[in-house]
Amino acid sequence: MTKKCALIYNPKASGFKRKTFQHILEAIKEEGFFPIPIESTSASFLSNNIGALNEQFNIILTMGGDGTVSTAYEAFHQLDGNQKAIYGHIPAGTTNDMGPNTFVPRYNPVKATKKLLNGPVEHREIITINNKPIAYVGAMGILAPVTYLIDKSNDKKDAGTFSYIRYGAYQLFTNPELYQNIVKEPYQITYETSDKKIRTKVIFIAIFNGRSFANLRINPRANMCDNNFEVAIVHKPSELLPLLARSFFAPNGIMNANEQNTFSTDYLKLTFENKTPYYPINCDGDPKELLEGTNELEVKAAGKILQLTGRRK
Repeated sequence: MTKKCALIYNPKASGFKRKTFQHILEAIKEEGFFPIPIESTSASFLSNNIGALNEQFNIILTMGGDGTVSTAYEAFHQLDGNQKAIYGHIPAGTTNDMGPNTFVPRYNPVKATKKLLNGPVEHREIITINNKPIAYVGAMGILAPVTYLIDKSNDKKDAGTFSYIRYGAYQLFTNPELYQNIVKEPYQITYETSDKKIRTKVIFIAIFNGRSFANLRINPRANMCDNNFEVAIVHKPSELLPLLARSFFAPNGIMNANEQNTFSTDYLKLTFENKTPYYPINCDGDPKELLEGTNELEVKAAGKILQLTGRRK
């Protein structure tokens, strides 16, 4: 019996090409699945239709950027443990951090499709920040909003990943809320884990559940099925370059730099004491208003998602 595979695609994704899309459909057929292409008509499409799709299909593939994965995680989280259709994502965005996070190529969607349909199903942890699911990262502080502010510049399709660098450099010198104001007045925070409580000043914070972020190696050995997540904290500008260098050259990426900058945990409570971030928190490349009416963030493991990966069996 042929298994049914929904292919939900975002035609506005920066890496989407009609010709490649047809090759992907053929690749799905070659792997013994019957593909049904479904165009995503809005950011809430999957969330609004997940109940019916979960009953109708054996596999649900999404094709788009990292923001598409984020909406998929939100949708599957709604199922509250009753997931039947296995999820997989085909990278077709600008940076495609979910490529290395799921062990498939960043910029070869046909090969990624074949690897997913021949790879193992993993019970991946869904991390929530103030009860909102994230796929792989929530970041705040210096330059963190660049990946979603750049959408207003309309050059992601033209320049790809380089557009982030170009736009970020421009904003660095022209938008004080992205760098200068934070350095002048860092966030005074208190953060708690299951075994420590620390009060400190910071200029950047990120919560990760993956191997890669913004084309940088965060934790190549990350286990996204172990109920833990990683935290990176930058206290002052002088810490930036060493962490950036580690992301290129260290076997463990930025992890194990030192306990003040990076650590793994299964729980985090973070309280902003003097001010909260000016821009919404960057969650998987898109803004999320997680601090409305509060100055606290609670991060925890909150369930599993059945997900296809290209990891070797």
